[in-house]
Amino acid sequence: MAKLSFSRQFLRRRDDPHRMKCAAIVECRGIARNIEIVDFSNAEMRLDRVTGLVAGDYVRIALTPELAVEGTISWAVWYKAGFKLIRPLAESDPAYVYLAEQAAEVEHARERAVLALAEQHCEEARQLDTD
Repeated sequence: MAKLSFSRQFLRRRDDPHRMKCAAIVECRGIARNIEIVDFSNAEMRLDRVTGLVAGDYVRIALTPELAVEGTISWAVWYKAGFKLIRPLAESDPAYVYLAEQAAEVEHARERAVLALAEQHCEEARQLDTD
């Protein structure tokens, strides 16, 4: 039985992804599906809620009705997939700006949640001190 081995280059992304949660529509072979983008960089994205796509599929991802990116599915496992853009996005590209804004909103929500938990913890500690 042949042993499969994967290089670290295959298993690890070479770029620094921005975490996010953004609804989008993927179009492939005339069929459109709702998906979720969970991280992105200037060259790649990680997708969730993906069905019916396999590695090598050429797809178009509509971020908004006026804004889309094109590329290929680089891997697909269960309901998750990797997406490689045909051309990397410059930081000034409207698609990159849109995705960066979505990622910033997620980061701000995470920061607010951590702050709320810290404040709750401090209030509980004060309550214990006064009891």
